[in-house]
Formats: sequence, structure tokens, C-alpha cells
Amino acid sequence: MCKLNINSDFSEVRLGSDLLQEFCAKHDINVTTQGHLELILVEALNNVVEHAYKENPEGEILIELEKAESKTVMKITDSGIAAPGTVLIEGSDLPNENMLPEGGWGLCLIQALTDKIEYFRYPDHNTLVLTKELAA
Repeated sequence: MCKLNINSDFSEVRLGSDLLQEFCAKHDINVTTQGHLELILVEALNNVVEHAYKENPEGEILIELEKAESKTVMKITDSGIAAPGTVLIEGSDLPNENMLPEGGWGLCLIQALTDKIEYFRYPDHNTLVLTKELAA
């Protein structure tokens, strides 16, 4: 498992991307899947910075990457504002772009590229678990 703590600042999202590149190299994850994982991770981290912490750089974000059998599991934990109950919608199809609110493409990309999304709200933190099946 790879772990990294970053501050809730858009400039630190790159550190998460760097960690993912090291993780993918270590586990021989192909370039296409690595690109999907990077989009998922970067969009999720940007959402935490923007929505959970309201762009306050004082917050902390824990990134955990794990390869489990034939899948990659990315956990993102923060102590910011909880996500609204309706933010995660089942399904992986991209909706009509005219139906999305401004700035809604990030979550849409996450949903389209991730095989399983789980969100947990605890009294003092949030954990988003994003699972991507790896090609055989």
C-alpha cells in the first residue's frame, strides 16, 4: 500500500498524481489504465479541495493506493464538509452535457471511469473509496 498526506491545496494535487505514477510503475499497470486512474484521482482530489475544504489550504487529505487481486483501490480521506447525499449517482454512462451543472464534469468522469464508488461519512472525517478493475 502507498500512502501520502497532502494539504488541501490545488497545487498539492500533483503530489497525489506523482504517487500514483510510482504506484502504477511498481505494479506494472498499463498506460491506458494509469491514465484513467490519474483522471479519477485528480478529479476526486480537486473535489475535496473545492467542496469539502472550500479551497482552505489548512485541511489535510490522506491518499491511500492499494492493489488488491485484479483491481486498484484508491482511498481519499478528509475532515472537511460531508458530500451531499445526492452527489454520487449509480451508473457509469456519461450524461448529456447540457444536463450537467457548471463544473459537473469531474464527478461525471469519476463515475464513468470507476467500477465501484463508496462514500463513508464518520463523525470526524469522510472517506471516498474508488475501485477500478485492472485489465487481464
